[in-house]
Amino acid sequence: MAGLPELIGLLYRADWTRLSLSAELRSETDREPLPRRWREGRSRWYRAWPAQRQDNGRYVGGGALLIGPGGRWRLECSVPGLGAGGEAAEGNDGEHGWSWRPPEMESPPSLPVKVNGGYPPVPELLCPSCLLGGFTLEELGPVTVAARAAIAVSATPRRDVLGSGSAERPYDRIEVAVDAELGILLRRIETSGGELVTLTELTDVTMIPPEAADPARFAPPPGSNRSESPGENPGAGLSGPGWAAADLAAGGLVALIRHVPHLLDRGAASEQPEAMPSSPDPAPLEPTDGSPPPDQVLDLLYRSGEPHDLGATARHWLDVAAMAAPVYGEIRAAGRGGFGDLLDAVTPEMNAAFTEARLRVSGPDRYRLDFSRRPRPIDSTTIACDGERRWQVFRDRILVGPAGPLRDHIAFLADSCWLLRGRLSGGAELTYRGRRARHLRVTSAPGGEEVVLGPLMTYPADAIVDAETGCLLRLISYTGDTVVTWSELDDISTEPADPDEFRVDVPPGTRTVEETGNLITDAAAVMPGVKGTAARAAAEAVNRAAGAVSAARSFLDDLRGHAGQE
Repeated sequence: MAGLPELIGLLYRADWTRLSLSAELRSETDREPLPRRWREGRSRWYRAWPAQRQDNGRYVGGGALLIGPGGRWRLECSVPGLGAGGEAAEGNDGEHGWSWRPPEMESPPSLPVKVNGGYPPVPELLCPSCLLGGFTLEELGPVTVAARAAIAVSATPRRDVLGSGSAERPYDRIEVAVDAELGILLRRIETSGGELVTLTELTDVTMIPPEAADPARFAPPPGSNRSESPGENPGAGLSGPGWAAADLAAGGLVALIRHVPHLLDRGAASEQPEAMPSSPDPAPLEPTDGSPPPDQVLDLLYRSGEPHDLGATARHWLDVAAMAAPVYGEIRAAGRGGFGDLLDAVTPEMNAAFTEARLRVSGPDRYRLDFSRRPRPIDSTTIACDGERRWQVFRDRILVGPAGPLRDHIAFLADSCWLLRGRLSGGAELTYRGRRARHLRVTSAPGGEEVVLGPLMTYPADAIVDAETGCLLRLISYTGDTVVTWSELDDISTEPADPDEFRVDVPPGTRTVEETGNLITDAAAVMPGVKGTAARAAAEAVNRAAGAVSAARSFLDDLRGHAGQE
């Protein structure tokens, strides 16, 4: 029986685009298929797919799946109540995702589920690397499913070291059957309290069927809803009500900056950031520097999300102008004048930003960041969470609220399991600043060039991973040959932390503000002076607008690319 490192490697390397197979798909769930609006806004796994209600109250659906070379696939099924001629279909012809429904169905078809910028078939089965972050895996033994050798595995949701795993899943356990050769999932069973939530499985699997070699089998029927090719519409990624609302807010912020130019509060010239390092040593890996990393390295990244004690000095440099350059044209092409004007307003004065802090973590929702340098004096000086309460300390007040994950970009240095969602190469051993480490090159997954991976907004990236803790000792991202971000951890400690380190003693007379959960309101509440007064007035105006809060959250989900990735 394979060990856990080998299993992680098998799941990571699974690549449906190289497959040629046919199979029957069957799904069973305890809930009615979700309405389109709710489904698209909350979960990427639910699709607009016909299902039949059974006598036991469950809903059962299925279809015929065909996968061909070059990322082509087609899934079709009969629609209950429409007879022999009523079939629904969705797929990918190698360039476009598409979806088709019979005219008799009331709602127009939504596109297939989008994952990492592409449209894979049945992602809950054929994109198994989603199990490598936010889950504790246990190998249960060999099984046979769909007449194929497989490995039974249980996956229990875990909150990774900084709370990056979601706590809002409808299940508390997943059991899967991993194809021992291909790495895809032949079966996935989600349960809650021992009761079935959702079952998805492949049956009657045939490898290299003759029909998979015919590109015509994957062509969209006339009248299909078809996705756009990359670059076909450069502004498509910035569309939708969330982006529209955020663009209006950006325009309002520009007007405020023009009338109150010191709003940016960059500090005195003596406080401006030190220059970004310019000569990485060791040099970043080149595209030809290695094959996919060995299983031991993938296992190291997976284990980095497990609770552990870590202390380190964190530094982060950001070249704002370099980061903004690739998206500036896209923003203008999309008609997002507010964002374009905001970039014009801030980038000339923010060509570089530097952050330095002491980081201490001890598992989910137990962390502390004490900043010694930040880009703006109005930013918080300390962020601490003891597992029950969180404190964000500002110059003249403290924002207090319930425990929650650390959202600062520095968090991604302590927990590197998010790298498993990208394409990795290299993995050679080295010694970096006296610590054993592994050296990796990071690029986007196929089709995911526009997807934000962890803190990375540009590719390629170069990562040096600590061999003991899995934390990132160095992370550099590029656009072309220009360094966009440089992040590093130094002075590493793994000594257990005193629980009192994660609490903040509030001095008598200090003004405290309770979190509301509204991102705009909370940000404005801690801004001091005239700027704070103006910001709070602006926040109140924005919050009066219909749907402002949900639009802002949708915008942030789009920007981070993390919306519901379980």
